[in-house]
Amino acid sequence: MRIHTIPDSTNAERVALALGLKGVTDVTWITHDPEDRSGIRAVSGQELVPVVEADGRVLTDSMPIVAWIDRTWPDPPLWPAGDAARREVDGFVSFFNFVWKVPPNAIDGARRAGAPDDARIPAWAEQLRAWRHGFEALLHGRDFLFGDQVGAADLCAYPFLKFAVPREPDDDLFHGVLVEHLALDGGFPRLKAWIRRMDGLPRA
Repeated sequence: MRIHTIPDSTNAERVALALGLKGVTDVTWITHDPEDRSGIRAVSGQELVPVVEADGRVLTDSMPIVAWIDRTWPDPPLWPAGDAARREVDGFVSFFNFVWKVPPNAIDGARRAGAPDDARIPAWAEQLRAWRHGFEALLHGRDFLFGDQVGAADLCAYPFLKFAVPREPDDDLFHGVLVEHLALDGGFPRLKAWIRRMDGLPRA
């Protein structure tokens, strides 16, 4: 299996975690310059990462890739068995990708466009801070977002939420947005403990 990525990709970390939990080690990571994605386009016809080449197929989009990994290596399962429980996790993944990620992407886009004083930034930032309470509540009485075993929801959210606790800085502007607006401010003990728990999981 070959996986195309860029340095410190949050979406690629989702896939690395899924493979690590499954014990899959036969992986070749190919890291591209984020400023030159011609190699990624040549493989997949688009320029987002990760891109997986496996068994003659080319797979894109991190959470569908995680779902493919779960089907290919079923143990341990990343989604619950019951239809209702699985749909709840799918709903969370959709919320995270299409709702939660809007504010940090918008703040990052405004700054890259040279509009750091965009009047909408405080509202986007407040959304990010407010949603910390929801993650804290999901972790009440359990170790992971949807139960006592790590699952797809955790893999979806962790590479982004991990920036709420101090870690080695990097030069990625998007990561800087997360560091600035997700800081736990001395609160959210369950969220902090979950991040540390996720920090210790294996990666491919």
